[in-house]
Amino acid sequence: METNKDRKTLFSAISINRITAARFRKFSKNIAPSHSESLDDMMDFFEVTKIHPRSPIFRHYIGLYNYVIGRLDFIVALLREQEDKYHKPTYNILAGLFQKAEIIEAKTKPLEENNVRRLTREQWELEDDRFSLQDYNSIKDAQKKDREEFKKMLLKIIDGIEKVNPTFGKPYLKLNIDVSELHIMKRKYE
Repeated sequence: METNKDRKTLFSAISINRITAARFRKFSKNIAPSHSESLDDMMDFFEVTKIHPRSPIFRHYIGLYNYVIGRLDFIVALLREQEDKYHKPTYNILAGLFQKAEIIEAKTKPLEENNVRRLTREQWELEDDRFSLQDYNSIKDAQKKDREEFKKMLLKIIDGIEKVNPTFGKPYLKLNIDVSELHIMKRKYE
């Protein structure tokens, strides 16, 4: 390879077909500023890589390249087909559902109360049929007292019951309790 210092600006003519010359001029504009430099670059490439355009390895490489590109095109076409068949319809269905939900949300207005009241905790508890802990405990204590009184009354009644065996007829139970006590108990639990 010659260096730029060794070169002289002498030119030599080479006979090239007109069509090939036109192609070379177009190609040369993209590679280097002059035709000589573009030819030098091409020759350097082939010498360094030790390939020439007509070698069988180079042709095999180009064939392999074309095969791989063809397979990649097939894979791309397959992916596009899958997207068209499966992904886009699913996306369109979901998008339609969400758009429908947005339309419904836009049409419905939130419920607004005109009479908004501020209540204390006790007032809320009363409106919700809730009791405070003190009220609950007092009710529990009252129930406990009532149960104890009821147990005493039942024991009194049970103590006052006696079995009577008459001479004729079936035996029966007799309650020995004062009538006034019975009326007091009756009024208490009405």
